Amino acid sequence: MDINEYSYIWTTEKDEYVLVNTEYGYGIVNKKRQMVLSISNDELEKAIIQKMLDEGNKIYEDINEAYADV
Repeated sequence: MDINEYSYIWTTEKDEYVLVNTEYGYGIVNKKRQMVLSISNDELEKAIIQKMLDEGNKIYEDINEAYADV
């Protein structure tokens, strides 16, 4: 898969997609839909998370904070 297929995460839907810091690293969460985005390709997931960090997607320390901030 190509990272550009996920560009909506840091462009048009940037306000909805956030990172939640967990004990296992960052998780990609759609806070509006209250859903975790699961990506089965580890390298792709790391690239998307890095792009989200570079583009300034919001980071939360707790998933409940993310869900409450809608």
